[in-house]
Amino acid sequence: MSLFRLIAIATSLVVSIFASSGIAHAAPVEYTIGTKLSRVTFGIGHQGFIESFGTLNISPATLKFDNDDWSNSSVAVTMLTKTLDMGDSLWNKQIRGDESWTKLFANPTISFKSMRIERVDNTNGTLIGDLTLAGVTKSVSLKLHVNKIGLNDVSEKPSVGFTATGTVKRSEFGLNAYEDLVGDELSVKVQIEASVGGD
Repeated sequence: MSLFRLIAIATSLVVSIFASSGIAHAAPVEYTIGTKLSRVTFGIGHQGFIESFGTLNISPATLKFDNDDWSNSSVAVTMLTKTLDMGDSLWNKQIRGDESWTKLFANPTISFKSMRIERVDNTNGTLIGDLTLAGVTKSVSLKLHVNKIGLNDVSEKPSVGFTATGTVKRSEFGLNAYEDLVGDELSVKVQIEASVGGD
């Protein structure tokens, strides 16, 4: 058998081994964010007694996720400021009519765009990106956890679920009203369920 023939066989064998072992990387999968279930939850201290919670709805968007190489993944989401809900209709009305929060509600959207995703292990990593809040853009870092990748039992679509958590200081975005009553730090929890295909 010629040397060239041996090289060809060896090359074919190596390619086959890499493919069967899962080392060969697939392209990122594009998912559509399910807006019915996906939410941003935030908490803020209230006079030191409790942590009050609010939510924001995530607008329709897509994300790309490569489970083989997280650095090939990306996400950009927008929340309409008007969807901010503190869980009480009177409180919602009060903050919208309070000039101390004018800067927040003068900007119709709050947005986040990923810059990079760093993988720590099979299900955990760090999501780093730009958060634009009240018209100010700052880099933030969130802990990212991949909850599940698989077939959705209801829609029967390939799906993925993420939870991202972190802390944001509202004063860094020019939102420093009532510092004597409510805390500066916002605990943020982002939960996204997304599927291949439409929302």
